[in-house]
Amino acid sequence: MSWETLLSTTLVPVASVLSTATVAIWTKRIDARTKREDRDHQLVLDYEKRAGQEKSAVLKRLISSTLYLKRGAELLAGTEAADASTTGRRAGAIRELYEFRARLGLDDGVAEVMTYAAEAVRDLTELILDEWDRQFRKDGYSLAQLDACKGQLQTAVDGPQENNQAMIERKRQWTALQDEEDSFLKKVSDESDLDVDALVVLCNRLLKAAHTDLRGGYGIEK
Repeated sequence: MSWETLLSTTLVPVASVLSTATVAIWTKRIDARTKREDRDHQLVLDYEKRAGQEKSAVLKRLISSTLYLKRGAELLAGTEAADASTTGRRAGAIRELYEFRARLGLDDGVAEVMTYAAEAVRDLTELILDEWDRQFRKDGYSLAQLDACKGQLQTAVDGPQENNQAMIERKRQWTALQDEEDSFLKKVSDESDLDVDALVVLCNRLLKAAHTDLRGGYGIEK
């Protein structure tokens, strides 16, 4: 047998086998990479879906909180003249302004707004929070402590009831805390220079921006 015949009968099949093996290896690598890319893409889609759902919940909570604030400050049709005065409106606005942070979810809720909302929504929310700080700077700590006590008491009320006497005592404590809160808010209201008309305008702007963001009107921010 000549060398040429030997080479043709030995090396050609080997080359064919190697070629087939190489193709199989690359095919497996391509399949693995494709599957990995598909998984990565699905993870991105899942994350975006969860983020979209969380953003929607945050914006809806912000819209609800802002509506409460606006209704506390605006002039309501059919209101008695004494209650429709600027003083009466300011008292209502101060109470709803105080509740604004709590309705958002306090610091965690504010952080969510600043994380998920569009820049226009964040800026307008910060203006309201700045007004909150300005109005409650002096009494804010006492009001926060009072709010914490009410929260703890509410948890106790909602829990198992030992006896009627304990329930009566909790209700008495709740009434006392509520009276103290009312006293604080009246004091803030009497000393306040809050511009209720400007606050209503600010609420309207925030509501419009939040609705636009909820509909995706601001697009994806970089």
